[in-house]
Amino acid sequence: MQNINSIERNEVFDLAYRFVTETSENIFLTGKAGTGKTTFLKYLKENCAKNIIVAAPTGVAAINAGGVTLHSLFQLPFHPFLPTKNNNDELLAKIRFNKQRQQLLRKMELLVIDEISMVRCDTMDAIDTILKSVRRNYSTPFGGVQLLCIGDLFQLPPVAQRHEWSILQEYYPSPFFFDSIVAREQMPLLIELNKIYRQKEDSFVALLNKVRNNNMSGDDFEDLHLRYNPAFRPAIEEKYITLTSHNNQADQINARELQKLLPPSYKYEAIIEGDFPENNYPADGSLVLKLGAQVMFLKNDVISKRYFNGKIGIVKSLDDEEIIVECDGADISVSMETWENSRYVLDRIDGKLQQETLGTFTQFPLRLAWAITIHKSQGLTFEKVMIDAGAAFSSGQVYVALSRCTNLDGIVLLSKIPAEAIYSNDNVTKGHQALTHKGSLADRFAGARQIYTQQLLEEIFSFNEISTVADALSYQIKEHSDKLNQEGIEWIANFKNDFLADKKIGLKFVSQVSTLMKDEPVIENNEMLQKRINAAANHFEQKIAGYQQSLKNHPLITEHREVANIINEYMNQLALSLYSTNYFLQYCKQPFSVTSFLQHKLKFAQPAFRLSIYASGKKQSFTDVPNVELYEMLKQWRDEICDKSGMPIYMIANRATLTEIATYLPLTKKDLLQISGFGKAKVDKYGDDVLQLVQEYCSANNIETNIVAKEANPKRERKEKNNEVKTDTKTLSYNLFKEGKTVAEIAKERNFTVSTIEGHLGWFVGNGDIDINELVSLEKQLLIKAAAKTYGNSSHKILKDNLPENITYSEIRLVMAVEKVNS
Repeated sequence: MQNINSIERNEVFDLAYRFVTETSENIFLTGKAGTGKTTFLKYLKENCAKNIIVAAPTGVAAINAGGVTLHSLFQLPFHPFLPTKNNNDELLAKIRFNKQRQQLLRKMELLVIDEISMVRCDTMDAIDTILKSVRRNYSTPFGGVQLLCIGDLFQLPPVAQRHEWSILQEYYPSPFFFDSIVAREQMPLLIELNKIYRQKEDSFVALLNKVRNNNMSGDDFEDLHLRYNPAFRPAIEEKYITLTSHNNQADQINARELQKLLPPSYKYEAIIEGDFPENNYPADGSLVLKLGAQVMFLKNDVISKRYFNGKIGIVKSLDDEEIIVECDGADISVSMETWENSRYVLDRIDGKLQQETLGTFTQFPLRLAWAITIHKSQGLTFEKVMIDAGAAFSSGQVYVALSRCTNLDGIVLLSKIPAEAIYSNDNVTKGHQALTHKGSLADRFAGARQIYTQQLLEEIFSFNEISTVADALSYQIKEHSDKLNQEGIEWIANFKNDFLADKKIGLKFVSQVSTLMKDEPVIENNEMLQKRINAAANHFEQKIAGYQQSLKNHPLITEHREVANIINEYMNQLALSLYSTNYFLQYCKQPFSVTSFLQHKLKFAQPAFRLSIYASGKKQSFTDVPNVELYEMLKQWRDEICDKSGMPIYMIANRATLTEIATYLPLTKKDLLQISGFGKAKVDKYGDDVLQLVQEYCSANNIETNIVAKEANPKRERKEKNNEVKTDTKTLSYNLFKEGKTVAEIAKERNFTVSTIEGHLGWFVGNGDIDINELVSLEKQLLIKAAAKTYGNSSHKILKDNLPENITYSEIRLVMAVEKVNS
C-alpha cells in the first residue's frame, strides 16, 4: 500500500480540496483504484475549517474512515424508504432525536459519505428528508448541508435484495445514490482523481481500465488468462494472499492452512470496553495464530511506518504481550492496537462538533491472510495475490480484485474469469456520464466560490439568526403577557422595531455585494468591497453592542417560574446570537478572506449566558413602592429563602405582598395577618423574620406603623362555600362558543386572554364535545401529531421549538388533548 505521506498533491487534488472548502457545492469525488481517495479524506479531516461529519454505509467502512455509520448518525430504518409524503411522515415520526442530536445536525456544515458506491438511492432520500426537517430548511437539498461523496462507482455496488428492489424500482431507475430523487434534483459535481499511485506499469493500468469500463476484447482476455494457473501452490516465503468472491471460501482456506501448521495455537482475546458492536469489529474478537501463520496487518503504523493496512508477513514468535512478524527479511514487533467506536456530539461549551468515544476494541492488528474476500479487500494493496473470481456475483468485483495488486506479474488466477463476470452496470456508466461536468472545472470553481462568498457575507450582515430568535422571544412574551410586567412587554416591542430598521440596512448592504463582485469576483482582490465590508462592520458593531446592552439591562419580570424558564431560554439564545454576530463583525474589520474567515468561524467559543426574568434574585427599580429600602430588604430576604429551598416566589411572598408590608408596616403578628398573602401558617413560619425587618426599619427611620390604613381597606377573606350551583368558567366559555362566537370574541367578552379561552375549550375537545377541526386546521394537526411522534408529548415546549412559528401552544394543547383521549 502506498504511504499516505508519499502521495503528491496534484492539480486535481488541490482543486477538489478548494471546491469542498471554499464553496458550498455538493461534490462527488471519484477515481480509479489507487488514486488517493482515502488520502484526500485524511487530508480534508486534518485541514478543513468547516464543521465536518464523516460517515459510511457499513460499520467497518466507518471505523476505517474514522467516522460513524449513516444508520447510527441519522437513525435510519433498515427497511426500504419510499419517497412519498406518507413515508416521509412515518420516517420523521419514528426518529427520536434528543436536543443534542438536533443541535449536532444543525451545526453540521459538511457531510462526508465515504464508500458512496455502496449507498443505496433510498438512503440518500431518507437523509435528505431528515436533514430538511431537523434544520427547518425545506427548500435546499439536505437542509443546506454541503455534501461530499467519496468512492468509485465501478467498484462494489449498493446491496438491494430482490424483494427490496421489487418495491424500490417503482420509484427509482437504479439502486445507485445518483438516482435518488434529491441527487437528480441537484446533481453533485463529479471530480475525478486521475493519477494512479498503486500501479506503475502502463500496460497493467490500461488492462485495469478495460476491465473497469467493460471494454475487454478477446485479445485482452487472452493476455489476462496468461496469469491463469489453477495448480499454483506458492512457497510460504512468497506470501501470496487469495482473494475470493465469498466469505465461506476465504474462511475455509484460512482454517485449512492454519491446520497444516504443526506448532501449537495461541488465542488472543480482544479487550472490549464500552459500546463496540460485534458486527463492527475491525479484527477478530478471538485471534487464533500459530508460528508460521501468514498474516495481514490491519492498521497503519503511523509512527514508525514499519507496516501498513494490507501488508503481508509470517508469524515468527508468539507470546502474551508481543508478536513478531517477519516481513521482507525484517522482523516487526507487533503490540496491541486500539480502535475507537465513536459518535459526533455538540460541545456544550464552545458549540463545536466533537467526536466522542463510545467504546474501544483492543487487539493485535493482524488477521490470517492466506485468503480474504474481495469485498473486504477494497481499499487494500498487495504485491502478490491469487484471485478466485470466476463466481463473481456483482458488477465491479473483478475490477476490485485485480486492482488490489501493484503489478500484473504479482497476480495468479485460480479460476478463469468468464466474460459475463466482467461487466459494468449500464446505470453506472450513464450515471457517471450525467455527473461529469461538461465545461471547465476551474471556471465552475470561480463561479461557485463567488456564490459562496456572497452566502458568507449574507450570513453575517442579514442578521437572520438574531431576527428569528427575537421573533420567537416576542411570541413567547405575547403568549404569557398576563404574567409579565407592562414595561417588559413594551421593551421587546421597541427592541424589535429598532432591530428591524437596522436589519433593513444590512439587507441593503447584502444586495450591494453582488454588484460589487461583478467587476472582481475574487473577494481577496476586490479593494472596493473590502472597504465597504470594513465600514459596514464598524457601523453594525456599535448597533449590536447597543442591543447587547439593552438585553443585559432588560426590564422583564415575572413571579411565575415556569414562564420564566420558557422565556429565559429565548433570552439567552438571543444573547448568544448577538454575541456570535459581534464575533463575525470583529473579523470583518480586517481584510476579508474566505479561508481565514472560516478558520475564524471554527474557533468561535460559545459563552454561557445566565439572563433571567424571574423576580427572585433580580435587581429592580421601584417607583410605585413607599419605603423602597424596606421593600428591597424584604425582597432580599424572600429571594434567599427561594434560593435555599427551591420554592417558587408565590409560596413565600410575591410583589403585591411585599408592597403591602412596605406600605402598611405591620409590627405584630396580628397586624401581619391583615396583609394579603399572609395566613396563619405563613405568619407562624416567617412572621418573626418579617416583623424584625419592619421593626428595625421603623426604629432606624423614626417611622410609625400605618396598619390603620390597611384596616380601612381589609384583605378579602375567603368566602364560605354555599350550596348554590354555579356554572364553572370552562362551561361559560363553551356555551359562548356554541352560540357561534369566535375564540377572540369570547376572550374579549370574558376579559381573558385568547390562550385561556383555548384552554377552556380544550377540555371539551378532549371530552369530544367540540370537534378539534373547528379550532385547529387539519394541516396543523398533522404537523403537531408528527412532531409528537418524533419528540414525544411530555413537553409542549419541545414540540413548539420543532414546529412552524405559526403553530401556537394552545393549538398544541388542543391536539394533544384529543391524542390523549384516542390513546
